[in-house]
Amino acid sequence: MPQHFFAIAALAPQPAQDELNRFCAGHRVVAVERQFVTDGVNSYWAICVTVAEGPGPLPDAAKAPERRTTLRAGEGGSRVDYKAVLSEADFAVYADLRNWRKTVSQREGVPVYAVFTNDQLAEIVRRGVNSLAGLGEIEGVGPARLERYGEAVLGHLRERPKAARE
Repeated sequence: MPQHFFAIAALAPQPAQDELNRFCAGHRVVAVERQFVTDGVNSYWAICVTVAEGPGPLPDAAKAPERRTTLRAGEGGSRVDYKAVLSEADFAVYADLRNWRKTVSQREGVPVYAVFTNDQLAEIVRRGVNSLAGLGEIEGVGPARLERYGEAVLGHLRERPKAARE
């Protein structure tokens, strides 16, 4: 089965994203693999799209397995259900951080994952990060992300109402 590759810039995704969507709409997509490549302002998503050749329905052997599995502690899967993985209090902080991230991404016109990924937000909560040094220890949070969002995310965590932190 043929594979097609796309690169989608993290800070200006729209043109390449539109091209990918047009391509997928016109082909019988069997699988999509993606990897985020961190390179400061040049960061991008590397996308590999596998398509089926010829007309007709996909044979069962070519169909991708269900990709919306739930990851619970100790299990494999492609998608994490943080409500199941985090404590109720930690999930509340995580959800609040996601709302903060959405506001920041909309204000800056960047995708939410360019601010922080879901995994990074969950790790911030799990570790109880309260310093730039602690934030910098999280995988994928390099100097550029620390400089751009570090103080803001820490400030947001400090500003949460006391009742919401307990």
